[in-house]
Amino acid sequence: VDLVTPQMRLFQEEQFGPVVPVARFSDLSQVTDALKASWNGQQAALFTSEAAAIASLVDALSSVVGRININAQCGRSPDVVPFSGRRSSAMGTMSVTEALRAFSIETVIAASAKDKVATKVAKGLSEHSAFLAPI
Repeated sequence: VDLVTPQMRLFQEEQFGPVVPVARFSDLSQVTDALKASWNGQQAALFTSEAAAIASLVDALSSVVGRININAQCGRSPDVVPFSGRRSSAMGTMSVTEALRAFSIETVIAASAKDKVATKVAKGLSEHSAFLAPI
């Protein structure tokens, strides 16, 4: 569903399909305001052909969502990739292992190896995003 706004129920509720809400923003401050107001944090999808264009979004999203998709819709990964979430999307610490995970931050940046543009953007993020910088 295109042109979803923050006033819509579809914008406020966590989606598990078969619908994909698309919200459009004209500047980064609108995105960060929406992130601050949100209670959930499963995934985000960013569409671009330039790594520099999304680097600041990756930085902002890396502590808010569990998976950042590049040029691909949100979806389930193969079981070898962790399915993580943040905020109310990640409730349910059940064991010491889960507690350790709750204090760790796992974020997946996903780009299809078959999509040359997405692969280029993902590789270019290391030059522009502080999130991927070495410790």
